[in-house]
Amino acid sequence: MGKSGSKLNKKTLQELLENTNFSEEEIKQLYKGFHRDCPTGKVTLKEFKYIYGRFFPSGNADDFAKHVFRTFDTNKDGYVDFPEFLTAVSMTSRGSVEDKLRWTFGMYDLDKDGFITKDEMLNILEAIYDMMGSEIIDSLPPEERCPAKRRDKIFELLDHNDDQIITLEEFLEGAQRDKALVDVLTNGIFNKKK
Repeated sequence: MGKSGSKLNKKTLQELLENTNFSEEEIKQLYKGFHRDCPTGKVTLKEFKYIYGRFFPSGNADDFAKHVFRTFDTNKDGYVDFPEFLTAVSMTSRGSVEDKLRWTFGMYDLDKDGFITKDEMLNILEAIYDMMGSEIIDSLPPEERCPAKRRDKIFELLDHNDDQIITLEEFLEGAQRDKALVDVLTNGIFNKKK
């Protein structure tokens, strides 16, 4: 991939058909749009922040976009190419609840050590709050307006052994028991507004 107007090669198309929840026609249409918007075939962090920020004009999406970009950039080369983009979009838009939760866990687990600390959780929640903007924050119930309080509530619900970390198993189990918690964990990630 690289040049504007380039075609999606058969090998990449086949891999995307096997690894996403999109049809061949959808993949081809999304590929055209991706290359129209990103003629180089790659999106930089700066471009990603700009694009993401357009969806959240009332807040500052830079920090949150950085976290999403990090999660999309699976090969860690500093760019998001079409296969990375489409795989992430498939998981976040058409994946099962468990797929979305696994993806979300990966975003919250900043250092990729297999668990989420209170600091990591707070880092992501603060980025979500910044992105939402004060108008949306002010519309939340008072007990949900502070990222640290929301973090503490999430830990209370998920960290059953009180070891101050949340494992993937705790994350999946707790979130699937409580649908409202899924909304808290994914708000701002999969939905523009609550």
